[in-house]
Amino acid sequence: MSKKKKGSLLRNSHGYIIPSQEMLFKVDQMIRKLDKLSTPQSILHGNPEVPGIVLERSMVSPLDRKGKEYKKILKEYEEKRPEFLAALANHPVGKSLSLLAVGKEGVEMMRKGKVPKLNLGTIVDDDGIRRNAIAFYNVRRMKLPGQSQKNSRDCYNCHHIIQKSVKAKHLRSPNDPENLVLVQSFRTHNNQFNPHHFWHALFLHPQINGNPGVVQPYYAPRPLFPVYPPVQKPIHSIEQLREELKKLDPQATLPHSWENKIIAFSRLLGNQPYRVPARYREAIKLYQRIYSKENKEETHALQARNTAAQEASPLAKEWLPPGAVVNGQPLPFTHKPKFILPIVDRANRIQKEGYNSLPLAPKKNKQRKEAIFYR
Repeated sequence: MSKKKKGSLLRNSHGYIIPSQEMLFKVDQMIRKLDKLSTPQSILHGNPEVPGIVLERSMVSPLDRKGKEYKKILKEYEEKRPEFLAALANHPVGKSLSLLAVGKEGVEMMRKGKVPKLNLGTIVDDDGIRRNAIAFYNVRRMKLPGQSQKNSRDCYNCHHIIQKSVKAKHLRSPNDPENLVLVQSFRTHNNQFNPHHFWHALFLHPQINGNPGVVQPYYAPRPLFPVYPPVQKPIHSIEQLREELKKLDPQATLPHSWENKIIAFSRLLGNQPYRVPARYREAIKLYQRIYSKENKEETHALQARNTAAQEASPLAKEWLPPGAVVNGQPLPFTHKPKFILPIVDRANRIQKEGYNSLPLAPKKNKQRKEAIFYR
């Protein structure tokens, strides 16, 4: 039996949100597009510093953070986020991917429209590695002395591929599911499990800072999974993945394409969960200071923004291609980034030109061969 208060989402008797057919359709389209965007081989041959990531190119202009349009986007985001999370957790593939990424407790929170949180103490998994409690299956829980379980800053967040604070002509709304990903945002342990702020600090903020309001090219990190990272426990075979998934939900399954991509992601990282490399963590801290209490005043915030962009600019240039704008200055066409990431265009089609192309999804007659390779 469903219940609905005025102005609220439809929920069942357990408090789970019942997503609209429109939202379910949009989430389904988002997952289908992601599945076509890469191959297991392209993920396996990626960069372990940013595994399972491509750059999405678009043309954007910054929004006035005090303007009506930006405030409207924020309001819409607060309204749509709970339903998006519930729809992702209700989708057959989305649920299985979410279970592997955030575990049973995380999926329960998503079905209620909440982001998963790390509030269960320090966890030691059955292989002896300390990890996020929400994401694991056979664990013994150990709470550190003095650790607060109620006020943990460690949670997942809905990240906008193209930021809320910029406008892209091709995107109807930045709050559409195709522009969202659920991502780790753990600030403790020196941000090593915080790819969310890593993307903002290194890729997004340096590109848009200093823009006076003009249209510019914009390269946004796009994860190839709807929940990132997709796993935190090493999984190196289809049999192991299915076994782990069965522990979480005996009915849950994944298509071969997603199974192989998760295994490729895990093999790229080896025997450890994904961690943001140490050399980027100071840039993350500077970015986080933009939103600190001492920088609430506009002049202080502007100075913090400029400082964060300046310090991150040399690192951003290592990743961004020629023509990208860094701290107000376009990179020359002679620029050669230290690291190469595949680039997708605004329609999520792979750019075929140049050195940064990504193989298209395999044809059906190759899927059997892939399945055998990853067993």
